Amino acid sequence: MKNGSNLSWLRVLSLVVLAIIAMVATAPVANAQSTVGTITQLAGTANIQRAGATIAAAANMPVMLHDRIATDANGSLTIGLVDNSSLQLGASSTIVIDDSVLVNGVGAPSKVGLLNGNLHSIIVGAMRGSSTTFEVNTPNAIGAVRGTDFQMHTDTNGRQGYPDCFQFTDLSVDDGTVQFCNTATPPECKDVKKGEHSTMACGGFAGGSAGGLGVVGGTALGVGLAAGAGVGIAAGAGAFGGGGNGEKKPKSPKK
Repeated sequence: MKNGSNLSWLRVLSLVVLAIIAMVATAPVANAQSTVGTITQLAGTANIQRAGATIAAAANMPVMLHDRIATDANGSLTIGLVDNSSLQLGASSTIVIDDSVLVNGVGAPSKVGLLNGNLHSIIVGAMRGSSTTFEVNTPNAIGAVRGTDFQMHTDTNGRQGYPDCFQFTDLSVDDGTVQFCNTATPPECKDVKKGEHSTMACGGFAGGSAGGLGVVGGTALGVGLAAGAGVGIAAGAGAFGGGGNGEKKPKSPKK
């Protein structure tokens, strides 16, 4: 009888040990699945809000799903992704990693929220394949990748010619094609191709033209991010320009 009792306890102990081993073995896998990139370059100061805590960003730090990443006025950073893709965040900018996908077994962002400022997305390799998607959402627009290299800026500053609108998103495509949509249901969309740009003013398109973004208020595209970030995005509001070209001026949503 005693031997039978001892055997029962041994079985229970064995099951407990196996359960602990299984938990330890799967923990790195779960962690790997929630990691979507790595901070490869950092200039100035940036912070990450993660699971209710705020931590200082640092080079070689992993970026996780649902991280909220914000740069200071003197900060900029690059997040390295699978297949040499990257997200390059300008000064005074904030993004949130909203969703992720496995690309060749490696976690990568599939949806990023640009809350304010500038984001340069370079999407190459498997991340731009037909079976994967990548999009950048702002408060009033969505940029869905069908290309490789594009820049988005969003702000709530007023712009000349739009007295009733205080939400702008600007898109400039350096390579490939990006589908640019408003947030209406159903959305209104258009394709913006290499060398073109477009602006979403509140809920409607403000038009776009080929040939670059020019200079606005003395700040040009190409002189924005701090050295080391690997890309230039003008940091000031309206750096992409807005209005002009005789386009219709969208009305702000009714309050």
